[in-house]
Amino acid sequence: MRTSFRTTALAVFALTLVQSAPANLVQDGNFTSVTYSGAPALSAPYFGQFGTGTGSTLTVANWTTAGYNFVYSATNVDQGTQASGANAGQPNQAPGQFNTGAGYGNTYMWGSHNGGASTWTAPPGGGNFIAADGAFEQGALTQVITGLTVGQTYALKFYYGGAQQQGTFTTATTSQWTVSMGTGNVAGNFTTPVVNNPAESFSGWFQQTFYFYANNTTETLSFLASGTPNGQPPFALLAGVDLQVVPEFSSWMVFAGFGAVCIGFEMVRRRRRRSEFAPAA
Repeated sequence: MRTSFRTTALAVFALTLVQSAPANLVQDGNFTSVTYSGAPALSAPYFGQFGTGTGSTLTVANWTTAGYNFVYSATNVDQGTQASGANAGQPNQAPGQFNTGAGYGNTYMWGSHNGGASTWTAPPGGGNFIAADGAFEQGALTQVITGLTVGQTYALKFYYGGAQQQGTFTTATTSQWTVSMGTGNVAGNFTTPVVNNPAESFSGWFQQTFYFYANNTTETLSFLASGTPNGQPPFALLAGVDLQVVPEFSSWMVFAGFGAVCIGFEMVRRRRRRSEFAPAA
């Protein structure tokens, strides 16, 4: 079986692009590495408030927070109420519960399974997601990013949305994220569009891309939720965090030029073959 030069060349070109595709520099951008350190023993999957300094019994690998921030999946985020649910009435016990020692009861979001107005959907990239209160005990979600090149441009992509804590909260809310790392547009900060969320509902997922310049080989990536109104738990949602280097223009030109040359050779070869076998005039 004879393989054309163009087919072989394009295959090599495509393989080169795949092999040169940048890797995600964020560790556990889908928030799936959740561990539990409390008692009584519980079975995975774990969900609820997490982070150091909160009294929580949950951790999410590579991520740090001291705020009123939770980790959920679409299958457990609205599977209970403040009065009932996983490990009901047990302070400092995950999942689904605020864990400062005082205990605020089981903390779920409004959804179709507990009387809310919306049906939850999983993040487009799969995995779990973060729900962070933007008006109560705010605390950034952070991760230290290593292996950066000073002066290089990086593309940060993620999914975001809005929701409201289940309970006696029936007022529409707003939420958004402030994101920082290296140098952005204002001292390294960007903000997502505001999500206007009807009461007792889930907004759905939106995707955002920000570009940063690395000032150092190691930078701290930070997400801080904000929202309104106070007292109506406006939760900002975060999922599918992906940070990749933006290839330099010269590198892409080399790849594109190689592909164009391959196609050009094939076109010339085919013209010659047609002229060789063309009938004499």
